[in-house]
Amino acid sequence: AMGPKYITPSALCALLLSGSCSTSAFLSSSSVALRSSCRHLQQNRYSPLPQQLTSHNCRSSSSSNSLAMSSSITGNLVTIQQAIEIHKKSNNDDNNDECGSKNVFIDGSWHMPPRVARTEFALGPRIPNARFLDIDDLGPPPGHPANPNKSKNLPHMKPTPETFARAMDRMSITPNDMLYVYTATKNCIGYHRAYWTLSNCGYHDPEKVKLVQGCLDEWRECGGEIEHGELTEGEDDRLFRTNHDDDDDDASAKYTCWRKDGGDSVVVDMERVLTVVENNKAGSAADAIVVDARSSGRFFGTEPEPRPGLRGGHAPGAVNVPFFTLLDPNDMAKFRPMEEVRDIFVEAGIAPLSEEGGGAPRKVICSCGSGVTAAALVVALEECGLRTKEDISIYDGSWIDWGGDDDTPIVTTD
Repeated sequence: AMGPKYITPSALCALLLSGSCSTSAFLSSSSVALRSSCRHLQQNRYSPLPQQLTSHNCRSSSSSNSLAMSSSITGNLVTIQQAIEIHKKSNNDDNNDECGSKNVFIDGSWHMPPRVARTEFALGPRIPNARFLDIDDLGPPPGHPANPNKSKNLPHMKPTPETFARAMDRMSITPNDMLYVYTATKNCIGYHRAYWTLSNCGYHDPEKVKLVQGCLDEWRECGGEIEHGELTEGEDDRLFRTNHDDDDDDASAKYTCWRKDGGDSVVVDMERVLTVVENNKAGSAADAIVVDARSSGRFFGTEPEPRPGLRGGHAPGAVNVPFFTLLDPNDMAKFRPMEEVRDIFVEAGIAPLSEEGGGAPRKVICSCGSGVTAAALVVALEECGLRTKEDISIYDGSWIDWGGDDDTPIVTTD
């Protein structure tokens, strides 16, 4: 089922008053009454967006301020047009509501080395007042109690709640704030991990985290404001560095995590995956299925791994859904329509859950090379309606952990 479509109430009124959509046409094509929408101006931050206004292309629009949305957008995803309207509201003096909440834009870009998204953010351009979330810096370093295996050098692991809280403080983010994660470029493969860190780890209310569909090129084309100029490392809190030595100091952060347990169920380790593999081997009813986001060549061991020292292939019983097959081939900062996404998962072997509760395993463990692109699978599984957030985990060590171990079982066939 598709989730609700959203539009800011102020943007709704602006749309009706701008002339790009007449009031009579709007009311005749939507079940949302204007009177009800105006009440939402006082009661809620968002109003439902009618399905009839969910198709838009900035290049063909007669007005750069028209607010029409892609038909693939669901509850946790926002279009560039929606994001621009929200950002405009953020620049107003009344950005903070009665609960002290504000809208915060976060560049979550990540690229395979040697390209460095942090450097690109510092050089600009960027969304004005945006922060940068560095998943490499935020994750516990090798040797840290939360990342004890020094020999495998597991990168960008899930941050501890203490580290997350201090990062929020550095970015001047409170638990009440609405967070909008975006990427600067259309070929970015890793910004879903930043969104996942904010939305799925249990540290920030997931209802207050949204993923922007589209990049800065489309933002600029659609009339969004752009900030230029270089930021200086160490002098601007939008480019902070994390001190993991303070993880034992609970009093060092003002930010209070949404869930005290830190959402430990959102990640699994090698032992958990081994249990799933052994259950499959024994013919037992599997309680989980492993889905691998790597390319089919890496999955079947016909292409080399980009990191040296790793074996090729996959865990026995795993299914393959290359993450890029879920994304718009013309803009990897967007998902394909969710109907297509759902079909891709089902064809790969992620069956829908039956109403009776039997059949397909409810739990899905997403894996990839190092835990980054697996986050795209997590988001897509939830957005297309095949599983809920509580059903999905990431194998945080992923193939660096599994393929770098001499004792783990690996196959190169189905």
